[in-house]
Amino acid sequence: MSAHVATKRVFLDDIWPDLEGGISQLISNLNAGFPRKRWMELYTHVYNYCTTSRPNSNRKIGSQISGANFVGEELYNRLCDFLKKHMLLLSKEAEQKQDDALLTYYTKEWERFTTAMRYINHIFEYLNRHWIKRESDDGKKEVFDVENLALVIWKDNLFQQQKKRLTAALLALIKKERNGEQINTHLVKVCIQGYVDLGINKDKIREKTLDVYKQTFEDDFISDTEAYYVAESTHFIDTNPVSEYMKKVEQRMAEEQRRIQQYLHPSTERELVEKCDRVLIEKHIDTMRGDFQKMLSDDKTEDLTRIFKLLSRIPRGLDPLRATFEKHVTQIGRTAIQNIVKTAFKDPVQYVEQILNVYKKYGALVTNSFKNDTGFVASLDKACRSFINDNAVCKLAKSPSKSPELLARFTDGLLKKSAKNPEEQEMEQLLNDVMTVFKYIEDKDVFQTFYSKMLAKRLIHGSSASEDLEGVMIGKLKSACGYEYTSKLQRMFTDMTVSREMLDKFKSFCEEQSGGSGNLGHDFNVLVLATGSWPLQPPSTNFATPKELAPAESLFVKFYQGQHSGRKLNWLHQLSKGANSRILPFRMN
Repeated sequence: MSAHVATKRVFLDDIWPDLEGGISQLISNLNAGFPRKRWMELYTHVYNYCTTSRPNSNRKIGSQISGANFVGEELYNRLCDFLKKHMLLLSKEAEQKQDDALLTYYTKEWERFTTAMRYINHIFEYLNRHWIKRESDDGKKEVFDVENLALVIWKDNLFQQQKKRLTAALLALIKKERNGEQINTHLVKVCIQGYVDLGINKDKIREKTLDVYKQTFEDDFISDTEAYYVAESTHFIDTNPVSEYMKKVEQRMAEEQRRIQQYLHPSTERELVEKCDRVLIEKHIDTMRGDFQKMLSDDKTEDLTRIFKLLSRIPRGLDPLRATFEKHVTQIGRTAIQNIVKTAFKDPVQYVEQILNVYKKYGALVTNSFKNDTGFVASLDKACRSFINDNAVCKLAKSPSKSPELLARFTDGLLKKSAKNPEEQEMEQLLNDVMTVFKYIEDKDVFQTFYSKMLAKRLIHGSSASEDLEGVMIGKLKSACGYEYTSKLQRMFTDMTVSREMLDKFKSFCEEQSGGSGNLGHDFNVLVLATGSWPLQPPSTNFATPKELAPAESLFVKFYQGQHSGRKLNWLHQLSKGANSRILPFRMN
């Protein structure tokens, strides 16, 4: 519609009866429909009235009020009076109702009124954009656009009179729901949203506040929640096992979360959850903690998962549980070793597997029930370190070094050739298990000492199941302890490679010395090992090289000194081995 000044003067008394009738129809019977033509008629009344000219003689001398202000104010006041009278009728009707009936009536009228006022706001759009805007720009705080004016009038003339009864009815309805009764949650949602919508900041009308919601509803709701759950939780935990109480708490917490989703304002969540945590969990935390040891002893995995979930909501709520868990695992581990002490003392497989059984059982508990909580991970580590380094086998050996020794022997059994060697994939897992136990060994140098001796034997005697697996194991030790820890082990492997290359050169040297035959009369293999890298001892007895081998030995010394001038070879005959084979002729009959 184009803006133009009405050519004919329009008086409010002439148009108001029709405007009032249309507004009444919208508020009372919008569902019956409202023709667009009728809507345009009402809009035109407002437009023509606001744009009509007024004689200048009607303005006071020196007045700063514009023509638009002069005509808009009277229409604005008429609308205010009409809405206030309507609130008076609604309030009288509300006084006759109680509880659910009051809520039903209130929400029905609220939805009817706010929906209608959105339409009426469009009818008065010209007033909003001109007179009301100018008044607001001039700093007049008691002038609002028509839609917000409706909320202000509802709040001041209906809500303020009924708010205590409304809140009491809401809380009673929510209590019924907590008691297991079915309620009309839509009713609660609409009413509570109304509390939020009435949070009007008259100084800054475009800024909504939650003051009405919080002061009129939320404070009482939180207090009622506390009182309800204090009574229920105290009675329930006195008459039921802790396991059942924890299930009840989970149920109640889930219900409160659903309430937040269904009809509470999101801002209530933090305070509601904190209140439930304090009343349902913190208030009874000692009772729940008191059952934790029994849950561990009885392997109550579901209960352990539940108590972790609940007590993790309380600051430092898990601390005593972690201490109890550490003590329990330590005791279980020591008892497990005690049960096999006589055989495990000489059986590294049984010893290590028993340790792994304990670790894996409680490791799974930490992962699945305690969600890899760092505190419980640390408790498990402390417990394993304690019982692995101080148990019945160590006491029988009168040395904590027994654990690293047995672990080294267990590893030797895995890496040594055997008909029972597992598949490669299984072997990888077994080596990971070795590293799991190794992590808790306190004297890792003892393990290194035993491991290096056994590795040396495997390499010298060719009894390794796989050099690749040997390399994998050394890589794992290097990752755990650093380069220095495995440097000698790595050099042992290097010596083996160099020795194979040197043996090939020695065979070529023999061929040169013998004019091409290279035949020593027997197989002769030598390993040249660096003194500082191998844990080997010199021979303790005198050994005379057999005369059949002496030429080959002398020839190798000559060859080696030609390759490495100034180096000395010390023969470790005690580590040598020989095989004498003979072919016997036979005749078949």
